[in-house]
Formats: sequence, structure tokens, C-alpha cells
Amino acid sequence: MYKNHFVIKMYANVCVYDKTTKLFNIVKQQFHLKNELNLLPVNEVSSNPVSLINKRKITDYFMPVELNKIIKQTITLIPPEASISYLHETTPDEKKLSVTNSNTAKNGYAEEEHVCVDFNTNHDMREWFKILIPVTYDTCFRSKGSSKVDISSKNGELTAQVKKYKQGQFQQLDRHWVDDFIKCVPSLEKIQPILKNWCEYKLLENGSHVDKTSPIIKLCISNYGNEKLSEFIETLNINRRKILEYAFYGTNENCRPTYLIGVEYVKNSRNKMVVFRIQDIIIYLNTQNFRIKNSKSVIALGHNDAITLQRKGGDNGAKSSNQLQFKIIISALFNVEHILFQL
Repeated sequence: MYKNHFVIKMYANVCVYDKTTKLFNIVKQQFHLKNELNLLPVNEVSSNPVSLINKRKITDYFMPVELNKIIKQTITLIPPEASISYLHETTPDEKKLSVTNSNTAKNGYAEEEHVCVDFNTNHDMREWFKILIPVTYDTCFRSKGSSKVDISSKNGELTAQVKKYKQGQFQQLDRHWVDDFIKCVPSLEKIQPILKNWCEYKLLENGSHVDKTSPIIKLCISNYGNEKLSEFIETLNINRRKILEYAFYGTNENCRPTYLIGVEYVKNSRNKMVVFRIQDIIIYLNTQNFRIKNSKSVIALGHNDAITLQRKGGDNGAKSSNQLQFKIIISALFNVEHILFQL
């Protein structure tokens, strides 16, 4: 098995390739093939069937025998419900380059700076990510301001949000006052009182800190009854896409991220980078249903609680702890199409 090269995973037991991103050229380079990787229509050959994804529609194609034999040696099976995933494992030279990039981004810089260095200097990584990022982008830099875009290219072709993560660990996706959230998604107005009672403690006389002697009202039947809670969850589900777009894109319609970049850390070291299209994440999560967790203080969405909503808390009891917080678990989104690159 060509462990240090290209790994093709299976989707619904069918070999999957992406014609639109020059994936075959990458395969050719990785396996040092001399023959051209020409895909032939079904009616021109009679053996070696594979499938080709073209604009998300699967069409049957056939491949040259030589390449098909090589690819069979590198197949990794995954369940039918899992997503398409491409994994690139770096050579020693690439790892050396990655270390150099990390040193270039000085200690104390935010992860966004590290990612910009990677995108600006690691040619192999840029080529690999063309599988999912087909746009032509130039120099990347850390974005300023309060939008959801953490890094962007100078020509504006690439806009992304960046998150550090560990397996199973959540990161903050968004936090806002309930009132501001409702202004952006006004169709949730009828459940605004429940959200505020759930998130907001009364304030002390100083107005800057919360008074925890007066409890918040948890999302349980004893407080609201089964019918009212069911209506609450139904309202969230009816407005699911709007809620997700608010959490991922923010309120600045002129500055929205197209991609979510996650950088996995293992033992305080950068291990690998994963890239998702945010629209793919939203499409997946929009097929799920919100549910109230057993604590009655957290609302979850997606496999392994990929997204959760809750009262922010913390902040030494400051008023800001009353905000509504969205959290995301990057590692719980791997059933969404993505690209991995070993750092």
C-alpha cells in the first residue's frame, strides 16, 4: 500500500473521484504514472468500472486498467453514510517545510497567522486543497474587523474562518445577546421569552454582574410543560437554516466566509489541517433536528452534538455571561465532505 501517497476512500462502496479539481493529475504525480489518465465513457470500454463525481452527480465511467490496479491497492473502506474524504500524508521534505512555516509565524501569533503562512508558502498544500478550493487566490492575510472572516486572499477569492481544535473538543462559533439574535432571525420572536429566561440571570444593582440568587429557567417539562417545549423545538427546526447561516456567516452580508479551516492540535503541536465548505456543513446540519439535552440547559444539533446552543456563562459572572453561545465540535463534522492535510 502506498501509505505516504494518495488514499482513496470509498463512498457507498463505489470509488469516487472529483473530475472538476484535477484530482487525476494529482494521482498521476503521486504514483509517477507515465500514461495519460484519460477517463473513458461507459460505452467505450467493458471493464474496470468506477464512478466520477461531477457537480455532485454520480456518473458511471471506466478507467485504464493500469491505474485501476494501482488504486485498488490504496482503497480504504468507510461506511456508506460517511462522506468523501481525501487524505494527503506529507513526505519528510513537506514536514520540514511545515516546521519552517510554523517558526515563521512568531510565537504568540494567532492561529490565523499560522494558516496564512501555510497557504502562502506551502505549494503542495495549496495544490492539494484545489480539490475543494478551486478558486484562484493570491496572498492570504489575517482579516481585520469583527466579521466572521478570519483570513482572506488579497484578491478576495478566498475567505475563511479558522478554528483550532482537538478531537471531541468544542470551540466557540458565535455569541450574541438573545435580543440581537432575534433581530436577525425575527421569525423566532415567539420563543424569545423562553430563550431569555434560559440564558439571562437578573443583574445585580451595579448592572455589570449577574445575580445568581435568582435562578434561570431551564428547558424542562416541569417549567414549561411538554406541549410548550415541543412548540419551542419545532420553531427552532422550522428556522434551522436561518439560525445556522446566522451562526456561521454573521450579520455582515458583504464579508462572509466561504470555508471553515480547522487545525487539529495533538499534545500542543499542530497535527493536521481540515477544510470544509461552510455551505456543505449547513446543508448537512439542516437535515438534523434540534434537541434538548438531559441537562436541560443545552440544545444540540447534529451527530455527536456538532453544534450546541447554551448560555455562555463564565466571565467571572459579568453581564456578558448572559449571552447566547453557539459552540462547534470540528471533529464531529467529518461526515461532511472535507479535505485533510497532514502538517
